[in-house]
Amino acid sequence: MTIANFSTSATPQLVITCHNDLSVTGSSETNVNITIDDDSPANLVERNGETIMITAVDSCEVVCPSGASIAIEQVSGDLRVTQIKGTLAIQTVNGDAALRDVGPADVQTVQGDLSVRDVDGDLRIGTVRGDAKLKRVGGQVAADRISGDLAAQDLDTGAAFNHVAGDASLEIEFAPDQTYTANAKGDIALRVNGGGAQLALKANGDVRSRVPMINWQGNEHEAIGTLGDGSARVALTAGGDLLILPGKSGSGFDPETFSDQVESMIGSAMSQFESQMSRVQHELEERWGKNNPLERAAERAKRSAERAQRRAERAAGSWSAFATPPRPPAPPRPAQPVSDEERLLILKMVESKQISVDEAAKLLASLEG
Repeated sequence: MTIANFSTSATPQLVITCHNDLSVTGSSETNVNITIDDDSPANLVERNGETIMITAVDSCEVVCPSGASIAIEQVSGDLRVTQIKGTLAIQTVNGDAALRDVGPADVQTVQGDLSVRDVDGDLRIGTVRGDAKLKRVGGQVAADRISGDLAAQDLDTGAAFNHVAGDASLEIEFAPDQTYTANAKGDIALRVNGGGAQLALKANGDVRSRVPMINWQGNEHEAIGTLGDGSARVALTAGGDLLILPGKSGSGFDPETFSDQVESMIGSAMSQFESQMSRVQHELEERWGKNNPLERAAERAKRSAERAQRRAERAAGSWSAFATPPRPPAPPRPAQPVSDEERLLILKMVESKQISVDEAAKLLASLEG
């Protein structure tokens, strides 16, 4: 074991390379205490004025004044930094990194997960190969690339997450005149704790908001809207779904409202299906007359659709089951197989271009129940 102690000012500078795990802790005392779990001659501890250079071939613990400025060049294992209020610059961590109660921080590369909490200043992140969790950051946040998931909460000023390969979960109270951007390949869930903002939302999946806005325009994949006074700017892009939710002080999940939304979507889908079936039946009557062999097929398709609607409504009602006792489902009616005659007639209609291939496939699927 290698031990070194130095008496310093309240703001020394430390340059550290560690080939195993590294722990750096701030203290109110004006001393630097270094402990390395190996007495190898390759260990190096040198002092030049207020600058101390440390090279450790094994795990290392450093206790220094909380006002120290720390430059960490490489950590081969995990890194933990606590209560360092001076500038913190980290180049490479091959394991996980955890920062707690620190000042301005610049983190270039973390091969594992990154966890940051209580930052008094700006936070700059280059690349995180794992997940990133950020909480209570007092300055600007800028992250180039996060290969896993992102969870960010209580960001006092603006934030820019340029590329998140997984999902992103954000919980923010918007600050006036600040900009918040995030680009994620997965889903994005934004929980709004307060403040006003102008939002521009885009998703390959669905865009949904449970937060009341004004000037809401767009569709299920892209929308803009204004929240409150609109003083902040928010731009979110998701490869999956994008959901805007009220914060902790907002209303919780309402199963009855959700059930109503589901039933509304079911009704809309069933209306479209019935419209398509009416058109197909009309074309059948023009082609074969009202007493044609496919008339009973259309009736069977309608019954199948009604059964599907009942099943979907029962599923939607299960969300409010705690408030309303469930009713026993009706026994399903056995589906009748599609006859060869019906299949042949549908194929002939496709051949004569009276219905499309997609419409024929939907009709066959409906007949099969």
